[in-house]
Amino acid sequence: MYEGPLYREDRDGVVLAFLQHNPLAVVVTSHEGVPVATHAPVLFRHGTDGADAEAVAAGTVPLAGSTLIGHMNIENPQWRRMRSGDRALIVFQGPHGYVSPTVYDVTPAAPTWNFTAVHVTGTVEPTAEPADVLDIVSDTARRLEARFGRGWEQESSLDYFRQIAPGVGAFTLRVETVQTMFKLSQEKPVPMRRRVAKQFETSESGTHRALAIMMRAHGLTDADEERETAG
Repeated sequence: MYEGPLYREDRDGVVLAFLQHNPLAVVVTSHEGVPVATHAPVLFRHGTDGADAEAVAAGTVPLAGSTLIGHMNIENPQWRRMRSGDRALIVFQGPHGYVSPTVYDVTPAAPTWNFTAVHVTGTVEPTAEPADVLDIVSDTARRLEARFGRGWEQESSLDYFRQIAPGVGAFTLRVETVQTMFKLSQEKPVPMRRRVAKQFETSESGTHRALAIMMRAHGLTDADEERETAG
């Protein structure tokens, strides 16, 4: 993925938070020169040498070298063709939205699309071992419930998990590279960026409102405000 210098996010903690908020990823591999892809939840498991997420968030451990986990249907041809050491691309996408030139209130102008995305590449290790699959599936379910659910406890369903585990193909990925594009109107003057953020904030779309929050967090800093006032 091309990383525009204005839009690149180099803080591993910020990138990790993005992955945690947007876990449904596109897992891309290649078989005999043909790219194949599956949408699947992919989660951070641990950093280099087993470091936890807090170490990555604090910037003391790099995201490169970390381990991600995921799973898909064992009958999925993509998983069945995975081999240990195969390279994979995992695409995480966050909120995005169309920006109309009318928001800029200047002429000439051109439309654009604000978006957030992270591309992770690395080597995969597929596994169908029942204990490994159960570990990855139950860990994934527990963490997704904690972040997005309503407090469901999985302990009473573990026997059911064991029943369905033979139909699941799990994998881990060792992260090699991380590329980011947080395209949030950073190239525009602060007043224009405020208007774009306001447009998304007042939208009926939850995705647009989430994009506005990201614009406020990543594209409208105190330093930007001070520079605009001083200018």
